[in-house]
Amino acid sequence: MSRTSFLVAYRVEALISNVSQHLDLNRLRARVLEKPLSKAGQLRQAWPEIKYLLAAGHSLKDIWAGLNESGLEIGYARLSHHVSQLRLRDQAVQAPIQDLLRGLAYVPAEQPRRDQSETQDRTFQNGTSDPLRNLREQRARKSGFEYDPFPTKGLTE
Repeated sequence: MSRTSFLVAYRVEALISNVSQHLDLNRLRARVLEKPLSKAGQLRQAWPEIKYLLAAGHSLKDIWAGLNESGLEIGYARLSHHVSQLRLRDQAVQAPIQDLLRGLAYVPAEQPRRDQSETQDRTFQNGTSDPLRNLREQRARKSGFEYDPFPTKGLTE
């Protein structure tokens, strides 16, 4: 048997065995209970408990000491970095849900939404936008002496 015919036969057998059998995910399921190899993975595994401890009022320094006592040797700065990254990840996951809930909130028909009224206030009567409206209003309500870093009067005269 030549080398190419052996490889072709091997590929055919592998194809047949993959088609006839389902994936055996038991090994992957068993690994859920194993300790992750990386420190970041171990922190992700412990994140729910860390989050509950922080919510209960424990300091990150106390949590850090507890993690070091339980076998997760990690520096405080690294733990602080990972905690902030995990918080950002949780916020990113929650943001679409919060946006959806805000969109479903009840707004009476006779009262315009706040964001709609702000955009309506920023337009002139002819329909064009006025991005400097807030600056014009601020200058109109000046009371007393205020330093103007960009004076507009007296420069062209």
